[in-house]
Amino acid sequence: MQIELTREQYRNLLVLMFLGEWLVNGTQMDESRRRELQETADHIYALADRFGAEDWVQFCDECGVYHANEAMEDALFPIIDEYDEETFWDVLSHHLAYRDVMTQAGPEQEFTKEMEMKLWRRKEQYEQEFQKHGLDHVRLVFHGGKRK
Repeated sequence: MQIELTREQYRNLLVLMFLGEWLVNGTQMDESRRRELQETADHIYALADRFGAEDWVQFCDECGVYHANEAMEDALFPIIDEYDEETFWDVLSHHLAYRDVMTQAGPEQEFTKEMEMKLWRRKEQYEQEFQKHGLDHVRLVFHGGKRK
C-alpha cells in the first residue's frame, strides 16, 4: 500500500509522530508495543530526505534508528510545554475538586449526578483561583513527621 504526501503533509506527519512518541515514551507502555511503534517511526523518519525534511531528522549510528534531531525538538517543545502547562492546571483543579466533593459526601458515598455537578462547580472555582493567583495560595498540611 502506498500513501502520497506533499512535503508539507510529510512535515506535519513528523510533527504528529514526534508528539505521539513523546506521549508514548512518557508512559509505562509494554516494551514490545513500544518497539513496534519505534519501528514505524523509524520507517517514516527514514523518508526525510525524499521530502526535504532532513533538517529535522538524523540517523543514530549507536542505536541504528532515525529520530528527531535538535532542530525538530526545538521547534516542537513549545507545543509540549503549552500542553503540559494546561494539563497541569486542569488535572490539579479536577483532583482538588474531586477530593472536596468526596470529603463532603463521605468515603462510602456512591458518586451521583448531583455530586458530578458539584465537582464541576468546584473545579471551576479552583480554575478561577489558579488563573488569578497560580500556586501562591496553595498550602500543604503535613500530619506527623517532620517538614523538610
